[in-house]
Amino acid sequence: MRITENLLSKQTLQDINDILRRYNELNSQLTSGKKFRYPSDNAAIVSKVSNLDSRLREIERYTSNVQTAQNYVNMYDSSIQEISSIFYRIKELSVRGADGTLSGEDRNAIAEELDKINTHLVSIANTEIGGNYIFGGAQNNKKVVTDDFEITVPPFANVRSKVSLAGQEIEYGVTVYDVFVTDSGSSIFGIIDRLSEAIKSGDNELIQKELGNIEEIQSKALKSLAKVGSVERMFDMTLKRMGDFNSFTTEFLSKESDADLAEVIMNLAMQQIVLQAALKAAGSIIPPTLIDFI
Repeated sequence: MRITENLLSKQTLQDINDILRRYNELNSQLTSGKKFRYPSDNAAIVSKVSNLDSRLREIERYTSNVQTAQNYVNMYDSSIQEISSIFYRIKELSVRGADGTLSGEDRNAIAEELDKINTHLVSIANTEIGGNYIFGGAQNNKKVVTDDFEITVPPFANVRSKVSLAGQEIEYGVTVYDVFVTDSGSSIFGIIDRLSEAIKSGDNELIQKELGNIEEIQSKALKSLAKVGSVERMFDMTLKRMGDFNSFTTEFLSKESDADLAEVIMNLAMQQIVLQAALKAAGSIIPPTLIDFI
């Protein structure tokens, strides 16, 4: 094969272009911090990185949903525990109020405490997070119980909140009907009001009847508390699992996509030396033209 000056010039220019292309790739890695920026750079790796990014965004969305639900669950837990302790106090007062030896003043004092308890239960029923009433079910944008002890949530809104995790619906919500209303529809507020009147009048038969309703509501509240506790533990485990998966995916993504800056800088310096040598060699190979003498 005959080697001419023209062939040498073409080959030299091609070599210089290759060096410049490699130099540009390394410079792009240095400025972006990524091994590849476009699918054309490495389709397999870029596709894998894109899928991992999607998974990370999905994990972040699930984590945010669970954390929001967990805030509600924590509030349910503290509220229902307080409600349960209040129910115990109501039962104590009811038993005392059924004592036939009490004076009228004693009965009035018990009834007054029950009235205050009723008002306090209204404030618990109207607990809210970020403007949403936690016991409101599907109607969580308005007070659950009025100052007149009336429940505003209609039966059709007795819907428990759920959170979606990987296609699975997990129920975590508690409504006013779960902890403040009997199965027959009697609210705790009406029960306490009747109980207060029964104690003042000494109607032991009505006291016993309302005590039964208190027992029923307390049982429902304890069941709700157990459910909330199990959901709370599940959320804790879910968040831990998601955190571990996030860490693993982030580390794997970094290995696949992040450039080794120390290696990139070293290769850049090497390419600069190679480029200078190539340009020097080209100067001796490529013949001068008329433009060189202008």
